[in-house]
Amino acid sequence: MNDQRRVLLAFVLMAVVLAFSQWWYSRLTPPEEASPAEEAPAEAVAPTPPPIEAQAPPTLPAPPTAIDNELLAGQPPPTLVIVETPLYRAVIDPLGGAMKAIELSRYPSFTGPGPVQLVPEAASFLLRVADLGTDRLAFSDYRFAVSDTLIRLAAGDPPRDLTLQYRSGERALTQTYRFDPSGYVIDYELDFDSRSDGVLVTSLGPRLESNEKNRRDDYGQLRAVARVDGEIVSRQAKEVDEGEALALAGDVDWAGIRNKYFLAVLMAASETEPLSAATMGGNANDSLPRVDVAVGAAIRDGRASYRLYLGPQEYQRLSRLNEGLDDVNQYGWSWIRWMITPFAKLCVMIMLWLHQFIPSYGLVLMVFALLVRVITWPLTSKSYRSIRAMQGLQPELQRIREQYKADPQKMQRETMALYKEKKVNPLGGCLPNLIPMPILFALFFVFQATIEFRGQPFLWLGDLSQPDPLYILPVFMGATIYASSKMTTTDPKMAAMTYVMPIVLTFVFLNLAAGLVLYYALSNLLTFVQQWWLKHSMGHMDGEAADAAVG
Repeated sequence: MNDQRRVLLAFVLMAVVLAFSQWWYSRLTPPEEASPAEEAPAEAVAPTPPPIEAQAPPTLPAPPTAIDNELLAGQPPPTLVIVETPLYRAVIDPLGGAMKAIELSRYPSFTGPGPVQLVPEAASFLLRVADLGTDRLAFSDYRFAVSDTLIRLAAGDPPRDLTLQYRSGERALTQTYRFDPSGYVIDYELDFDSRSDGVLVTSLGPRLESNEKNRRDDYGQLRAVARVDGEIVSRQAKEVDEGEALALAGDVDWAGIRNKYFLAVLMAASETEPLSAATMGGNANDSLPRVDVAVGAAIRDGRASYRLYLGPQEYQRLSRLNEGLDDVNQYGWSWIRWMITPFAKLCVMIMLWLHQFIPSYGLVLMVFALLVRVITWPLTSKSYRSIRAMQGLQPELQRIREQYKADPQKMQRETMALYKEKKVNPLGGCLPNLIPMPILFALFFVFQATIEFRGQPFLWLGDLSQPDPLYILPVFMGATIYASSKMTTTDPKMAAMTYVMPIVLTFVFLNLAAGLVLYYALSNLLTFVQQWWLKHSMGHMDGEAADAAVG
């Protein structure tokens, strides 16, 4: 059972048990003291566009001998170009201008020494084909003269251009990369000397290299992604038939490839100049999944441009770049995403804000759990009072059931009249405790794919995004569930659930992210404290009221 199915089972079990137990407790004759048990359709695909040339992602191998470049006459072929900034190191091949490597300096790889590598071994990103109507140019056939072979940029330096030029007879073209040391965005521009119109098709693939401890999980989240006409399109390798391509037409804001934590995407140069089309291809039959994305940018009067983002899925960084790019990592399953996404984004924003003042994400989670408990305190109190009120009505409800047992409709009318007279909501003990459930759902997906938690240590935990290696947190969480259930269970028929649920949920959470289990365990502990306080404070108030009545 994978993590998503396991957590879905956990939440379903918690919701069912919570709803049933609250209903059951409300029907009991009130004991001396009692307290509550706390607790989009699938992505729209743009209509298939008219076929564009080079619609299938180009994966053209470099020929043994590139077409002659007059600018290189009498010179040795240029070497690979190295670009280094405080955030990344890129390697560009003068043969075609594709990227051979992208290293993210601030993120260590967990599969080998050194930083994260985005480009798989022996692959190239940004292979280009220019379709000029009657003329089709595969850039991998052309060796370019480069303006620099080494570019080093420090923090605070202005952006710097790298030009790659080709000239032969009447044909001349120039590619320009602009590197900015303050971010992961790279501007790209193509310029033909001939004022031609057409389409520049740029391909990404076959995947992003995995750098995670759990490579299977990382490849399981590999997606071809795009935003077309304001709608997010996301496809796994297995969702596109081998040898076929999913064509997307309309205004393409961005398109590319993502995995669990990282992203390679082409973005429109401006809101007024969207990309013209995109295609997605896939293959899940190989030992590793494959996704290919080809993006079309219009060539007008010999010019084409777009922007590149090659880096981490940092929420704040992505939200500043392009409308909708912060949605590239969609939270939750499609059928529940409408509810999960707002909670997930809110949780991320709050925790990132807290991290400005609290250096440890482990402590951030603890503070966040405390804030949630404080905010939901009125719900907890209301739930408890509602259960007490329902228990107090049991004698009258029992009388109504006996009096009108031969007339169910009359029984129902009298029951509802009693609820209205006493101002009691029969669901009041259950619904307030179900409201925090979307936060738990949201946090599961936040920990599953939020890069800010990647590699963050806390106490004995080496990585909050990975399971607890010593299983201390899941066992502690199970103990808090047991303690809370033991305090609130008053019916002997429900005693078995006091033992079953903690054991089941402990095993469910064993292999989930330690950060999620830390939050849930602390939340349960705080819930136990709340229940204890409510039980004793309300019991004390009931005792005072009884003494006053006697006096």
